[in-house]
Amino acid sequence: SAAQASPAKRQGLAGALLVPRRHLGSFRERDPDSVREWATDTEIKEAERWILKFKPQHLPIDRMQTNFSRSGGAGGQNVNKVNTKAEVRFSLSEARKWMPRYTVKRLGALYDGKINKRGELVTSSERHRTQEKNLKDCYSKIYEMILEASETPKDASDEKKARIRSLQRKAEVTRKKRKTKHSEKKTFRKERKTDRAFL
Repeated sequence: SAAQASPAKRQGLAGALLVPRRHLGSFRERDPDSVREWATDTEIKEAERWILKFKPQHLPIDRMQTNFSRSGGAGGQNVNKVNTKAEVRFSLSEARKWMPRYTVKRLGALYDGKINKRGELVTSSERHRTQEKNLKDCYSKIYEMILEASETPKDASDEKKARIRSLQRKAEVTRKKRKTKHSEKKTFRKERKTDRAFL
């Protein structure tokens, strides 16, 4: 384990994240108003320009690893008999090839609890009854994480801040719609089962 690894090995694991392990999740990396302590103006501007153009369809899913497993949720039909739970992970060190360093570093700080020992950011979903929908939910979560990690200091232009907030709201609305639709389907199935019971 990382706790039993040699100092050199632990340093290697931390280096893979581009963030010293002792600083992961620290306030200065999480808070966009404190980023000037570790990020240059060039890095901040690079992140600002990049996130304004970054859309959900721009996620490089070919650079991400996908796994499916059995859902641990409530049973019903074949939900626990097939591999419907989706898990998506990607290396933060490799993410520097398609994401600004600023965003990568803040991802490591904001979501250090979701980073495995290999330096991969891991997200999962088992809310839906199909692999496809759970996989889409994972990608939506990753997109929202990237939006949050790309927030910059408050002295950014109002236009840029408004644009980022708009993207965050749209992403959240999309997820809520999916969640509501999923809930309505579950309610409909329960009502049908109840109706059959009285036939």
